[in-house]
Amino acid sequence: MPTAIVTGSGRGIGRETTILLAKKGINVVVCSRTEKEVSETVNLVKVHGNVIGIKCDVSVLSDVDNLVKQAVQHFGTIDILVNNAGVLVVKPLTETSEKEWDEIMDCNLKSAFLCSKTVLPHMIARNSGTIINVSSGAGKTGFENLSAYCASKFGMMGLTESLAWEVASHRIRVMAICPGEVDTRMQDFDPGYHKANRHTMLRPQQVATRIVEMIFDHRFHNGQSVDI
Repeated sequence: MPTAIVTGSGRGIGRETTILLAKKGINVVVCSRTEKEVSETVNLVKVHGNVIGIKCDVSVLSDVDNLVKQAVQHFGTIDILVNNAGVLVVKPLTETSEKEWDEIMDCNLKSAFLCSKTVLPHMIARNSGTIINVSSGAGKTGFENLSAYCASKFGMMGLTESLAWEVASHRIRVMAICPGEVDTRMQDFDPGYHKANRHTMLRPQQVATRIVEMIFDHRFHNGQSVDI
């Protein structure tokens, strides 16, 4: 049975993705920086299939090493990686602190580098695998007061395209999904805007559904980015 690691799966898009994968018979590894969110997601997923939950900061190499080690020990293989972890700061560049910049880059981009680097040897050994990087519409178009976030998501696009070329000979697909605004807690930076516009936003389940389609439908090809 294939195994999937979904980062940032304590809530939102990541949580919905783990549920859908479990329903398809995939072993699921839930990870988040928050123990409470890990436990909540595991309880939702376990009624549908096999799951383990691991508290993990995916921007820290030792945490990622432990995550992958435990996943392999428990399930034997890693076939799918969804790099979904992300944070957002809405500020002009001149008001963005170095600490905020580093936190966004670490969570949104460095995490995808570390997880991919650590998981890929297992995929290469099996000559198969799928990596989905959750980028954003802000990974293709810049928006004011989102310079750090946009930079991280543009970086995710470059990582996706470059890595796709590197692993193509191993029958591994690396793809990106680029959602527009999604009705998640990430929108809480502006509660008034969120409340007024949430009816036009994507639901986490919609994005998760497309991620799962990309994993299983080979019409989605290596190096592709999918807008939603």
